[in-house]
Amino acid sequence: MSGHGLVHPTRIMEPPWKAYNVLRKMDYPYEHIVHSMKDPRIANFWLITLPQIVGGFDYDEDAKKKIWLQYEESMRYDQLRDLVAKRNPGWEYLQDALFSIDPVRAQEDPVIVKNVPFYKAKKALEAEVTKLNPPPRPQNWAELNLPLNTSSWSEEDLKNPAELYEKTVLLNAQREIADKILDAQWEAKWRQEKVEEMLEEKVRPFIQDSNMSIVDL
Repeated sequence: MSGHGLVHPTRIMEPPWKAYNVLRKMDYPYEHIVHSMKDPRIANFWLITLPQIVGGFDYDEDAKKKIWLQYEESMRYDQLRDLVAKRNPGWEYLQDALFSIDPVRAQEDPVIVKNVPFYKAKKALEAEVTKLNPPPRPQNWAELNLPLNTSSWSEEDLKNPAELYEKTVLLNAQREIADKILDAQWEAKWRQEKVEEMLEEKVRPFIQDSNMSIVDL
């Protein structure tokens, strides 16, 4: 520190090798920067060149190596993460690798499946349930807030045959569309509940066995 009490910027900044993580966490409009940083040349500019030019930071070779190592590790994480997200065969082993690369990030990553056996069992049941035909939607199961109703036309309007025809056509079409939407919602709800029901049936014996084992102990 000089007599004027000035501190060199590198003494008060975060360690430079955290630069990539900082950029990755920034909100829009910086997110497109993170995407572009898959190109090492662009990454080098944002992580090393720009801070030196704009911020006046003078990174030594050791700091540059640490920045670049962090960048390469994060890129390796992102590449493996893309493969895990696709759920191709072997994805569960790849997600283990994510924990070895960046355990903190992996812990909060929504792509990571915490309970792999449960996830696979549920996916298998979902595939099984999609083959089942749901029962018809119950009467008055739900209603939609539709934009048109009989009061959308006045009595005076309906004296005109063209207006009366328009009312009939539009209300019937609206009802048909609404029924299709409600049918889809009912089917999705039924399938979800069916999966949960079947999952509980398959899991319950294991829970009971576990409880009995505890009692035996």
